[in-house]
Amino acid sequence: MRALSIATLLSCIAIGASGSMAASTEWPIDGRFDVGGRSIRLSCGGAGGPAVVIDAGMGTAPVEDAGWRAIAAQVEPVTRVCLYDRAGLGRSDPAAPGPRSSLDAARDLHAALGTAGVTGPYLLVGHSVGGLHAQVFAARYPADTAGLVLVSTTHPDQFSTWLALLPPSAPGEEPAITEARSFLVAMQTDPGKNEERLDMHASAVQARQLTSLGNKPVIVLTHSPRFRMVPGLSEPIAVRLEDATQRMQRQFLSLSTNARQNVADRAGHGLPHEAPAFVVEGILQGVAAVRERPRS
Repeated sequence: MRALSIATLLSCIAIGASGSMAASTEWPIDGRFDVGGRSIRLSCGGAGGPAVVIDAGMGTAPVEDAGWRAIAAQVEPVTRVCLYDRAGLGRSDPAAPGPRSSLDAARDLHAALGTAGVTGPYLLVGHSVGGLHAQVFAARYPADTAGLVLVSTTHPDQFSTWLALLPPSAPGEEPAITEARSFLVAMQTDPGKNEERLDMHASAVQARQLTSLGNKPVIVLTHSPRFRMVPGLSEPIAVRLEDATQRMQRQFLSLSTNARQNVADRAGHGLPHEAPAFVVEGILQGVAAVRERPRS
């Protein structure tokens, strides 16, 4: 059924794309592009608009990731697709020492796309923390943003909400609760605790600046409610955190009057690798919605 749905979307997009497909002179790109003394790697294929730009989760270089490359290959027959490796990932140069933020990632991406000659506006696809960066990109560069596809995306309030839902520290508490609390505090206060040195607090503040995309499409792809984002917790607490996560995912719908949500039946947070067809379908929905969007 999923394959049939994707095939139907491909057919509909192809039929309606005659006025939006770019010329066939859009050649494949795979290289490193200057962003001001450093180089960022992009790999692009396909032709047409909107250009789909994929930003992956923490520590993942999508240019070299088999899962993301397979997803891009299924979208390339319809439109331009670019995979973006953030600073220090894959063959992208590392950034200067010190904490980074989502705004740094968004600036790098914007500069790399410009240097590579990939024209916008872009349909930004962000998984996990890549979706947090996509929100900041949309806030910083609204004219270059055609829409968002948020794939089990980090919500700006996610870590603070989870932390508030944990019970107060108490002697003899479950070790999993202690570990979860320590992890969540560290994620908000110590960029050195994650491999990309990302300042989650600063990034969340930046992402909250995105309040509305008007009628630009927002496709929210959410992992199954059966998934437990924080493993090891007792079920009542785990359910409480997942219920909050699902509520935060629904909040993304308020970013646009042209928003929809697809919820996976069983797949967890790793949607690009656990349910790639689900992700492809969501991206194609985003492409179709951008092409169909009424212009004011």
